[in-house]
Amino acid sequence: MYKHITRALALCAALFGQACVFAEEAPASNARRVHHVVIVWLKDAGSAAAREQYIAHSRRLSKLPMVLDYKVGTVLPKTREIVDSSYDIAVVSTFADQAAIQAYLDHPEHQTIVQEALKPLVARAIVYDFVDAP
Repeated sequence: MYKHITRALALCAALFGQACVFAEEAPASNARRVHHVVIVWLKDAGSAAAREQYIAHSRRLSKLPMVLDYKVGTVLPKTREIVDSSYDIAVVSTFADQAAIQAYLDHPEHQTIVQEALKPLVARAIVYDFVDAP
């Protein structure tokens, strides 16, 4: 293999009168971004104080190093029949790949925040994880 590179460099120098640099092409990655959607119904439904508390604690998770993007917000009242506006809070976080979301879920800070700060406020939650389409 090195003979081929040496010959290519020599040919390049002969043709162009200067040294040439060849970059090895990085292998294409099959990794696709993963999105983690959490829909939350609070124990104290409709309480502004409970919403603010959940949001403040939830935002701490956005600081974890594997999080690419983090959004947290409150329900937009229903204007169309198909829209479910029965929940209180939604969170959408984005990760580089499945390994990154697993690292996030396993991270001690994530587990502590969820167990000690978030779960005590929650009556019900649904999680949807999905990967970007190729």
